[in-house]
Amino acid sequence: MTCPNCDQFNTEVQIQSPGQLARVATKILAAVSEGILRYNSFESDRELIGQPSFMALEFADPLPDVMRYHFHCPACGSCYGLLVETYHGSGGRWTLLGNLPSNIAVERDASPQSGSRPSP
Repeated sequence: MTCPNCDQFNTEVQIQSPGQLARVATKILAAVSEGILRYNSFESDRELIGQPSFMALEFADPLPDVMRYHFHCPACGSCYGLLVETYHGSGGRWTLLGNLPSNIAVERDASPQSGSRPSP
């Protein structure tokens, strides 16, 4: 099944250089700014405690040795990950990880009047 909102991101990309990481990250930042993807800070921080927020990274500056960032599509609930090891200068990937858990997917579609929290 395809999603017109996030289908362009539904491909695995092997990250093999710092330049390629910067290009992929720039596309992700633009997608978050445009509302195509949402940055999932909770899931990102849960996997790698203490890493800087993806939204605050400067890719021209030195980067953390390991980065694990999660994003999701607000339209279909597909979850994506940017999982990178920068210590050796390359190694990582952008990939589809699955879907939001059903309880979060329900909250995503719930109206504010129902008393549910909006998704992150």
